[in-house]
Amino acid sequence: MSVPDEPRVLRFRDGIPGFPTALRFVLSDLTDDGTFQLLTNVEDPSLALVVASPWLFFPDYTPELPVGDQVVLGIDRPEEAVLFCTVIADDETEALHLNLRAPFVLNARTLAARQVVLEDTGLPLRATVTAGG
Repeated sequence: MSVPDEPRVLRFRDGIPGFPTALRFVLSDLTDDGTFQLLTNVEDPSLALVVASPWLFFPDYTPELPVGDQVVLGIDRPEEAVLFCTVIADDETEALHLNLRAPFVLNARTLAARQVVLEDTGLPLRATVTAGG
């Protein structure tokens, strides 16, 4: 008899913007190919965001994670950091956008996570996703 894997719970010590008490989330695939995932709050599953890896659509994306955020997340090496961005759907145009300015950053080793507002003001809050990436 096999036991299903426990979902990996991401811990947001400070919650997420607008939801400071939402501390624990899980990621699950929203699409069969894993392009889009759902970040769902463990305590309130109605609090969920669609997210995606920015590099699937913006391969030249080169965010610089502030040192203070690296310290808070316990990220010692770049390979420990996992980034994903909120996906925003425009109801009028049906276009999809990614928030490249404020990605979610996860320490893959400890599962500590937070949304980080990057210092590069040139990064868009709504980068339009084009067909084919």
